[in-house]
Amino acid sequence: MAAEDLPGAMISCFAYGDTALIEQCVLGTEVAVGVIDLGEGPQALPAVEIVPPASGYDYAARYTAGQTRFFTPARLPEAEAAAAAAAAVTAHRALGLRDLSRTDLIISGGRPFFLEVNVAPGMTETSTLPMAIEAAGRALGLVCRDLLSAAAARGN
Repeated sequence: MAAEDLPGAMISCFAYGDTALIEQCVLGTEVAVGVIDLGEGPQALPAVEIVPPASGYDYAARYTAGQTRFFTPARLPEAEAAAAAAAAVTAHRALGLRDLSRTDLIISGGRPFFLEVNVAPGMTETSTLPMAIEAAGRALGLVCRDLLSAAAARGN
């Protein structure tokens, strides 16, 4: 969005409520970092780099196989990958999550910028969590079994 589009966007926003969130546009490398806890504390999985088509990362680009390119592990320098992993584990812990989560980040200027955490990441053929589990050398089915076993042992 260009600066001149802001007034119209604000009017549209306030048509839905009386609060608006305005964020800085951060350009960089988009990554998804899965976190799993199989009983030894939360561990970050390899980051998945998301490279959408020129039209952007909309619903079709997200769920239509082949429209978006994914690189696992992400094509990041080691220090940036470590910072992304640390940010994902920090978010997981700070929010009091358990079992699994996925944190979406933008890496810009060598730093991770937090976008959101998903507590029920997808398991489709275009979902990043299964890609990350595989890149970590784990079998998706076994990880799911272990997560379900841990939940059953807790009684929830």
